Amino acid sequence: MRFQTSALACALMLVAGTAHAAPDRAGHAGHYDNVRYIAEADDYVGARVTVRTGAQPSVVFENCMGVCSDPEVLPARIEADRLSFTYVMRSVDQDGRPAPHSYPVTGRFVRGGLILKIGEGEPEKLRKRKAIPR
Repeated sequence: MRFQTSALACALMLVAGTAHAAPDRAGHAGHYDNVRYIAEADDYVGARVTVRTGAQPSVVFENCMGVCSDPEVLPARIEADRLSFTYVMRSVDQDGRPAPHSYPVTGRFVRGGLILKIGEGEPEKLRKRKAIPR
């Protein structure tokens, strides 16, 4: 009887745990990046995106323009092979006051990666990685 109760409890916890997160059937979850170092300029350029699927999709996003921004967790929208979210670049104006700039980010999942477009910039391919390279 004790075994049946434990088995039932485990089964209920398993069902409850999967009810909250939608399965990632398309395989979009993971780490994508194209960050590279340019020695001549001593700069990092590119982007890193960690895609989290489920009931409330999100991304962890880093934008590198000279230096990499701090990673930010942002709500995302995933529809079929499309990804979208909004990135707010925090900067200051000439008087030192905060001057945030909002950029729409759109992406399309492709074989082995993600084509990402930040604002009006050119689309770039980010390769899917097994882990976040540092």
